[in-house]
Amino acid sequence: MALFSQDALNPGVRKREVFGWAMYDFANSGYTTVVITAVFAAYFVGGIAGNAEWATFAWTAALSVSYAIVMLTMPSIGAYADLRAAKKSLLAWFTAGCVLSTAALALARPGSVALAIVLIVVSNTFYSYGESLTAAFLPELARPEAMGKVSGWGWSFGYFGDLLAVA
Repeated sequence: MALFSQDALNPGVRKREVFGWAMYDFANSGYTTVVITAVFAAYFVGGIAGNAEWATFAWTAALSVSYAIVMLTMPSIGAYADLRAAKKSLLAWFTAGCVLSTAALALARPGSVALAIVLIVVSNTFYSYGESLTAAFLPELARPEAMGKVSGWGWSFGYFGDLLAVA
């Protein structure tokens, strides 16, 4: 783990904590490529919605609903997480919710547009909650002047995970 220099970290933060934080990005980065951008998006438009004229709009609208939910609720969730020191437990719950709702996308078959839309809204909402909570750990891990460097470690792990997911 020589990749992580101790001088970039806050006092008392161990390199393995930063490694664990970066591995979260490694593990979940494939979600955006596989589900949101390429594979499931194409399946939704072509397979589930049968290439209907409105299919791309429906996909975009579903994502927009999930982002609106996150935009409206994440400030309260973040305040709760800070007040109760509950970031890790909430992150675990939101990750489980994302995993389960993403796995449930396998139930979406041609013609089951409503099911697919509900599941993608739930899945992407949980994913976005997890991303927000993960980012909230950065000030605890990195010194202020090294936040960009430590954040870059997470991004690099995420890109590597994304490449593996695509492969």
